[in-house]
Amino acid sequence: MADEKRDKTRSHTLTLTNRAQLSIDGVQHVENFDDDAILLSTDMGILTIRGRKLRIHQLDLDSGNFIAEGDIDSLTYSRRKTVKGGGTWARLWR
Repeated sequence: MADEKRDKTRSHTLTLTNRAQLSIDGVQHVENFDDDAILLSTDMGILTIRGRKLRIHQLDLDSGNFIAEGDIDSLTYSRRKTVKGGGTWARLWR
């Protein structure tokens, strides 16, 4: 079942050039970003990019293409967090 779901998603590739430019395919959404971190939702889970002077150079969510530039220190994947019950606002209004 998981293999069927993976086949339906776009390919997910990362290319890091000289720790200064990062190209990613398979990006679904930019969750958050600032000069020190970019948090992306990708086809393979949540990806955190850490570094200095980070900036998003290109973003095309229709094709899933993303390019960031800056001093890249680390790339970390984490599993998707599912929020039950609709999140914080839903819990407040119960």
